[in-house]
Amino acid sequence: MVLPQKGRLAVQIRPARVSDASLFHAWRAEPSIGRFQPIRDVPLSQIRSDVASQRMEGIHESRGDRFQWIIEADAHPAGWITLVIGNWEHGLCEIGFALSTEYQGQGLMVQALSLLEPELFLRTNIERIEARCAVENHASRKVLEKVGFHREGLLRGYFVIHGQRVDHYLYALLKDDYL
Repeated sequence: MVLPQKGRLAVQIRPARVSDASLFHAWRAEPSIGRFQPIRDVPLSQIRSDVASQRMEGIHESRGDRFQWIIEADAHPAGWITLVIGNWEHGLCEIGFALSTEYQGQGLMVQALSLLEPELFLRTNIERIEARCAVENHASRKVLEKVGFHREGLLRGYFVIHGQRVDHYLYALLKDDYL
């Protein structure tokens, strides 16, 4: 899936591969990515194992619980999107995303999520996608709102980030909203 726009980098998403594990590992260490997310230190071997266990075909068969995509900008890896299925029967899932520091602030995540939304809502049983972001994470809030998510509430003291309990907003996008 590719979305080129005039004057912008061409954005593409593709399923994550085991060979991407070192990218995930490096990105997770970037201070800008960990600023608003509870990123814990995970060995590269664990990341490899997690990506290797992913079966992308399962998403269209209502099987599996975790799926990851790499975001590419002009064919260069720029970040990732993770989808965690909460319940296939009810079509519930949660999405998370991050861009490497050098690619932030260029509108790439809006483009990447805009590529994924039709795939999820038109080709799977997903009915509701949730996202959580720190109240102070203005960039992620803006991304979610631009791609159609609605802020549903405040989650007080939701995650511990850098030793502090941090309030988060809960966002959601329903299939009906998308359609």
